[in-house]
Amino acid sequence: MFVCGFWVVMIALNLYFEGRNKARMMLMLFMAVATLLYAGHCVFLNRFYSNMPLFDSLYAFSNLAVYPMFYLYIDSMTSSESHLRRTWWYLVPAVVIGIIVSTIYTIMSPHDIDTFVRITSYNEDYGSGTGLCRVMGIVRIAAKIIFAIEVVTVLVAGSRKISAYNKSIEAYYADTEGKRLVVYQWYMYIFTACAVASIIFNFLGRHRFGDSPWTIAIPSLTFSSLLYILGFMSLRQTFTIENFVQEEAEDASISENLPDCETENSLARRIEEVVTQQQLFLRHNVKVSDIAAELCTNRLYVSTAINDEIGVSFSDYINKKRIDYAIQLMRTNPQMKMCEIAVRSGFSSDKSFYRNFKSFTGKSPKKIDE
Repeated sequence: MFVCGFWVVMIALNLYFEGRNKARMMLMLFMAVATLLYAGHCVFLNRFYSNMPLFDSLYAFSNLAVYPMFYLYIDSMTSSESHLRRTWWYLVPAVVIGIIVSTIYTIMSPHDIDTFVRITSYNEDYGSGTGLCRVMGIVRIAAKIIFAIEVVTVLVAGSRKISAYNKSIEAYYADTEGKRLVVYQWYMYIFTACAVASIIFNFLGRHRFGDSPWTIAIPSLTFSSLLYILGFMSLRQTFTIENFVQEEAEDASISENLPDCETENSLARRIEEVVTQQQLFLRHNVKVSDIAAELCTNRLYVSTAINDEIGVSFSDYINKKRIDYAIQLMRTNPQMKMCEIAVRSGFSSDKSFYRNFKSFTGKSPKKIDE
């Protein structure tokens, strides 16, 4: 609860001082919902009976809203604004269940509330209740089933969103450092394992974790760590779909003023000729639109030709040429420092150089002649 509340404040301050950022706004809302979720756990596990009706209603909503909110955060980094508006419908189950639970608490008699809060909730023996207590129990069981469906759906859909976004980045940029969501892909794998655990914990019931601090320590530390890492990653991730769309629009406006070039050569052959002869791969931050401008054609045609005819992404195509050039430099100028080789080969950072070198050769630069 404190970790999520901390990131709500930190992200709010970041938005205030640095301006609007759609992805961080969504993450702040996710952290706010998660704060409500864990506040509900806090009240339940500490047996604050008088506060249970209010916080249990908030918990009913936030428990079913937290994973859809996480998906909305992923969607805000990878999809356009128009698509994001449609995904708010994923919160409908959370809103409906939250309203039902709060309504039942409102019309319950004080005796029924006391019975449900003190006995039924902590034993999770929903089948033994009567009247509104039994109705509340049925709603809780339905919420558990919806929660499990949401978790699986969000994790599968979120992973696909990240994968599709990364492919779009690789097809447009040669230098993908800081643009791809690589860390988020690994985060999703870890989050998946924890999500499975959360489904199990949800069906076992919260009451099983309130008897000893040791039973709550492992899930508490695990999710606290994951949530802290998520907030930290968000502040470091400065490039999202908004930046991508903006750069695409700027490049498209430039390409509209280019003259038409007619040629009978295949586009893939023309790409190879212009990239190799003019050594366009040595440009820092070269984009597929730069190649298209040289060929007086559409960037989508260039990207498709590289993917379909050459068989690689634009990023891999350019970086392979850079690595080949770097190897040539290393062999003809053995005294040259690696950082200079990286810069002269077109890489924007040493990290990018070493990562691509290892990827294409299977070796580190220092072992290339072994």
